[in-house]
Amino acid sequence: MIQAGAGLPRHVPRGVRPALEELLDLRRYGSGMRRLLALDADRREGARAPAARSQGMDYVESRPYSPGDDVRRIDWRVTARTGRAHTKIFRPERGGDVVCLVDQRAPMHFGTRAAFKSVVAAHVAALAGWAAAAGGERFGAHVAGARARHVPLGAAEGAAATLCSALAAQEPGEEEPLERLAALAAAEAPLGTRFVLVSDLAEPEAALERAAQSLRARGELTIVCVRDPLELRLPPPARYPLTDGRERLVLDTASAGVRAAHARALEAHRARLHRLASHPGTRCLALCAGEDLFGMRAAA
Repeated sequence: MIQAGAGLPRHVPRGVRPALEELLDLRRYGSGMRRLLALDADRREGARAPAARSQGMDYVESRPYSPGDDVRRIDWRVTARTGRAHTKIFRPERGGDVVCLVDQRAPMHFGTRAAFKSVVAAHVAALAGWAAAAGGERFGAHVAGARARHVPLGAAEGAAATLCSALAAQEPGEEEPLERLAALAAAEAPLGTRFVLVSDLAEPEAALERAAQSLRARGELTIVCVRDPLELRLPPPARYPLTDGRERLVLDTASAGVRAAHARALEAHRARLHRLASHPGTRCLALCAGEDLFGMRAAA
């Protein structure tokens, strides 16, 4: 099997804050990032696209009706067969816009190897912009936890450079929930937009699902989940000091309770990713700090 990142050099983000020069230099890898984010998938699959359309969208499936669904999309045939109201789900035709939502809130400023999660996320977001530029598309971005939190949709070259500057500035802003940011992005985005959400997905699951639903309603969604090695595997049993620069605590990995709690949290997070990826029009990729960014893979 050929990996999407094949042919790209190894790239491991490092440090506690992104450097503007490094973010701008990622421009050379825009074409390769298009493969990782599957931004050209519609061009490869165009000849096989389903024929059934509604308002410029492809029919995907029917699912049980949920409060708030558009009653004009009720699937009366499935409703009659099952005795339960069902709604038709459509996948919008892809347009020429890419919008990135990148998490730079306080929990992302954490790391035990190579880089903070916020730095890894910044590199992914910059690459999303350069990928849009490589395809001659428009690009826009929303940054959670930064003062300069909105890059309006526009020519990708300039918009990507603006995002790089905002990420490198590291000016703290409102710790805005991803759900609210997603609603803003969806409201401004044309139908068929391709969204890229970069976060550690630490939101409560219900809020995270509402955020994803807002974005899926306007187009397709790729989620890049950024984690730290400590969140995936505890180090050998010992007492490890941790600090945020103000407070200190000790992580006792010899404690059976700590190890059990870590295992439960890890399994719950994996199940959350699996549920997100199960929705039509959604892809989930996983990336860990200290690893090759271009080696990101489908979330297990």
